[in-house]
Amino acid sequence: MGSSSIDENVLMRQSDILIADGNYEDAISCLDVILEEKPDDEEALSMKGLALCLKGETNRGIDILEEALSIDPFSKKVLIIFADACLHSSMLEKSLEILDRAISYYPDDDGFIMLKATILGALKKNQINSYFN
Repeated sequence: MGSSSIDENVLMRQSDILIADGNYEDAISCLDVILEEKPDDEEALSMKGLALCLKGETNRGIDILEEALSIDPFSKKVLIIFADACLHSSMLEKSLEILDRAISYYPDDDGFIMLKATILGALKKNQINSYFN
């Protein structure tokens, strides 16, 4: 394993922490360093898309997530990050669409199934609440 892959792993972990802390600009900067060397790194692209969505640049983020998914349509990481980004961007139907695709590829993956059930439960609760309000 060369030093560039170690640096890439460190940058990915660092960007993940920065996103969790809400430091989206700094996370995007870390991810851009990776993407300069490896522009087709679907995981870095998907993390950048997530950071952009969380930052409020939803359309740009979704475009980048679509690009990441086109590189590897079967990537579990990209699918879950894409679904999560849509969920955080209040795009519940798009999140469900991505999860349905993921479940069709990985029908035994409990994580995808549980996330879909959670979203459907939230949608049902919102529909019930709106009925009574």
